[in-house]
Amino acid sequence: MGRVRHGRSDAGSAASILESVAPANTAPVPVAPTAAYGSPVTSFDFDRAGAAAYAEGKFAIALERFEQAVKSNPNDPRALNNLGQALVRVGRAQEALPHFVRATELNPSEWQPSFNLAHAYGVLGQWNDAIPEYQKAAQLFPDDYVTQYNLGLAFHKMGREEPAVAAFQRAIVLAPGEPSFHLSLGISYERLNEKAKAAQAYQTYLEMAPSASDAEKIRSHIDALRAPA
Repeated sequence: MGRVRHGRSDAGSAASILESVAPANTAPVPVAPTAAYGSPVTSFDFDRAGAAAYAEGKFAIALERFEQAVKSNPNDPRALNNLGQALVRVGRAQEALPHFVRATELNPSEWQPSFNLAHAYGVLGQWNDAIPEYQKAAQLFPDDYVTQYNLGLAFHKMGREEPAVAAFQRAIVLAPGEPSFHLSLGISYERLNEKAKAAQAYQTYLEMAPSASDAEKIRSHIDALRAPA
């Protein structure tokens, strides 16, 4: 699935030379495989056929099948979520929103529709709307590092760096082996003018990914942050 990117900022800051990437989306709810996704009958069949087509990268077929699933059963939260996913995948995130919203209403205890709704808002640049949905998803699945990272990203996009730092730190605890999370943490620390903490976060990133393509730029930036005023 797609990825969300940590946005660049004004020239002269770390964000102008660094870019952090983390997985940000989930596949349609898995269902039993089927070879006959061309001739479904029931709502479940359409949903299963859509998932099979999606897994094979046949997104146009998947979209059509998920649409049929929702048409057959408009109150199936799984079919609604999967239709939303397919719409986002083909670049129609705006159209996906009501399907995700309806899925969350029908199944408020399920993490995936809330996460996907938040991600769709992010794709559209509606970060203020994404934040409460990521927060809801984080409550439903507190140990999911992707949710925590994307919540931090949403806060960062809105210029709310203190809660962004908290979310990035939580993501790091949950996924200590992910170097890019430290990069994002450093960017937010730098936005808060916490230069020493930013430098340390960037240094941790380099220690975890010493052969990264941007390593030399980051080293130079760390030196600048640590240079006497």
